[in-house]
Amino acid sequence: MYERFAHEYAIHAEDSPYNAFYDRPAVLGLAGDVSGLAVFDAACGPGLYAAELLNRGARVTGCDVSPTFVELALARTEGRADLRVHDLSEPLTWIPGGSCDLAVLALALHYFDDRVALLSELRRILTPRGALVLSTEHPTMGWVRLGGSYFREEAVEESLSPERDWPIRAWRRPLTSICAEFREAGFLIDELLEPRPVPEMAERYPEDHAHLEVLPAFIAFRLIPAPRP
Repeated sequence: MYERFAHEYAIHAEDSPYNAFYDRPAVLGLAGDVSGLAVFDAACGPGLYAAELLNRGARVTGCDVSPTFVELALARTEGRADLRVHDLSEPLTWIPGGSCDLAVLALALHYFDDRVALLSELRRILTPRGALVLSTEHPTMGWVRLGGSYFREEAVEESLSPERDWPIRAWRRPLTSICAEFREAGFLIDELLEPRPVPEMAERYPEDHAHLEVLPAFIAFRLIPAPRP
């Protein structure tokens, strides 16, 4: 979906309030100390998370379905990460099972129709003591923006930004369904985070900061593999 506006989005995400001052700090905070860890960046986008993970000492592999995003991510990471064009609807055939200490899936889960299959594949590549850190749209946001029942589950086509022609298709789901999919894929919730904007946002983007102090836009999780029977 992002391929047609990949360059525009990459510029936007680098310094936008919701990306640079809200989601990235939340996801990287849940990731914790990654020095020396093997990290898989699923849906790596233009490489903003991958670059920061590398700077914090991680060994990074990853993928994105957008060739332009992967090209931008490779340039941003200066060849220090193994990033490939790959559709996460398909298995990660080049990643051995149990080979990653951490997987990151930032703001992408809601685009997939079969989320349990994706989550199960990410669980497969994790070590038994590994973790998956992911963020997604907060379930209340779809209800506030689109109306109807909070419990409705449906794919919605709209623009990623009301100011731009960036068409996307994403799922709205209640929190109950989100958590049930984690369990079905073999994960336990280690930590749930409704992020608060970092203080720097108040200086750069005061209106966004004020809004996010009242209503969360995203929700983030640190998931760990459930013990196998």
